[in-house]
Amino acid sequence: MATASHAQPVLDARASIDRAYDFLRWQMDRHHTQMKLGADPEFASYYPTGKTGDIAAVEIGSADSPNPVSGNEGVRLRFLPHKATVGWAGVVFQYPEHNWGERRGRDLTGATKITFWARADQPMDVEFRVGAARSGAFRDSLPPIDRRVTLNEQWRQFTISLVDAAPRGQSSPRPDLSSILGVLSVTVNFAANRHSATIDISDVSADISLLHQPRFLQSYVADGCRLGAPRNIAHVYDQALALLAFLARGTDDDLYRAELIARAMVMAQDKDRTFKDGRLRNAYASGELIDPDCGCTRLPGEVAGDRKTFLEDEMAAGTDTGNMSWAAIALLQLHRRLGDKSDGRYLAAAQRLAQWIVTHTRVDDGLGGFSGGYESHERARGNPAGQARVDWRSTEHNIDAYAMFRHLAAVIAGRSTSERDYWLSQAQHARSFVERMRSAPSEPWHLWTGIQPGGTTINRSPIPVDIQAWAVLGMGVPAAFAPALDWAGTQCRAGNVPDAFDFNCRDGDGAWWEGTAQMAAGFSALGRMREADLLLHSLRQAQSTTGKTAGALPAASKCGLTTGFSKIWPSTGETKPWLFTSSLHIGATAWYLFAAQNKNPYYLVPAND
Repeated sequence: MATASHAQPVLDARASIDRAYDFLRWQMDRHHTQMKLGADPEFASYYPTGKTGDIAAVEIGSADSPNPVSGNEGVRLRFLPHKATVGWAGVVFQYPEHNWGERRGRDLTGATKITFWARADQPMDVEFRVGAARSGAFRDSLPPIDRRVTLNEQWRQFTISLVDAAPRGQSSPRPDLSSILGVLSVTVNFAANRHSATIDISDVSADISLLHQPRFLQSYVADGCRLGAPRNIAHVYDQALALLAFLARGTDDDLYRAELIARAMVMAQDKDRTFKDGRLRNAYASGELIDPDCGCTRLPGEVAGDRKTFLEDEMAAGTDTGNMSWAAIALLQLHRRLGDKSDGRYLAAAQRLAQWIVTHTRVDDGLGGFSGGYESHERARGNPAGQARVDWRSTEHNIDAYAMFRHLAAVIAGRSTSERDYWLSQAQHARSFVERMRSAPSEPWHLWTGIQPGGTTINRSPIPVDIQAWAVLGMGVPAAFAPALDWAGTQCRAGNVPDAFDFNCRDGDGAWWEGTAQMAAGFSALGRMREADLLLHSLRQAQSTTGKTAGALPAASKCGLTTGFSKIWPSTGETKPWLFTSSLHIGATAWYLFAAQNKNPYYLVPAND
């Protein structure tokens, strides 16, 4: 990852905004300019699960280095002639996994060619085939197309034309691609290849544009700082920020993209594999949103090294109150911005999210507010307990809920007084909790983190910087919460990075760029432009200056920035520190855009209730 430094030119204010939007557009489109079919495991539509011939003579694993042209990971096939008995072996990229004709394949109608990259660790003759499934109740809908090549150590791109597969006499040169089970097979004849060898395959794709489809943006640009998060993760919170960033500028293209994200949220809500109660998951898989085999949304995860197991991200499967609130805030503001052009579906989706929060997380004790949500996977084989309700309460979640309920009340106000009053009462319930999280009069004015699990004990450490900034932005009266921003201005600085803020206050081990942008937005909301400008200059210095990622902000200034929090994996009880990556991040970039344009994402459209 390349970011600006004092030795490199820093983008000026206008260019930095333009490049940041360019990055969001590129990140939104990068997995949809063509259909990704196989080899890059977390983004694939087909899977290398079908062994043919001498099945003991071929092993399937992950390539140990990415394709240097695309940067994408691939599949490594190891062929072992000494284990052969019939003289050949192969691997088929199948959909669904292990589908030998029991189910239909994918519809690739519109494609004219399949492209892929390949190499071998030594010269070897290989046969590639499109349309490899020829038995079972379902077969590939086009006849097989073969191509024989000699591979060597150099990565090369290959193309197999599908037009040639159209039946003779057909008026259109388009083949029947309505059901493709085996999109690519790789076969090695051991009579011509007598030595053990490996073949790497990457970037299998079809020339079908998916740019018209509703979709989510991959949250990070994957690099060497992984920290356990799946490469294909698309956090719902980040999607809300991207939608709002497009709404903040509001060009025709921006509004089109905002609607694509909003439509993806509605689809994710409607097509959950288990829940039909209005919730979203914390994150989804970027790339293809809906798995056509089940007709349900895809969750992020990683393929294990043996290529046999997909490890779904447990945190993504849960539902946090704050994430749901941000999704509803984005949907409601888009609904209001569209006015008469809105057909009501975004409002309906936001209402379902809001009611889910009330039904499942409202707490009616002396402190009030809304609890954190639900964590882990739903009940299934291997997870009989299912999801667990968390009883901690977060100050920032309740700030989010307050703003969301206010927007909903404002939308409903002209239709139903009783419903407006209902949502306003929920907003007040969240607000009362936030106000009770204020430090004691004898202490410096700031907001505590929330309530610890299992009771009403205030969580006093760690204290995230975003609570203080979000209170200024989200509670509707910036000046009333200005002392919290002042406290953060002295207690939450990044000790080794000038004019930047850390995530957890009184720590200072590095810069959290998203939080730095939030503080800049908070200062701007208070009219304190000199303080905001110092932070904006620091943010511009941190922006990427390289290629398509120019203008993007990394999540943090270093790989492994501490937060002071730990995450507990419910399925195993394992506890791990929650750390931030230094990868380029759409959330940090969106917050920079809000701050640089003096926009408050909570209230791009005023919530006049």
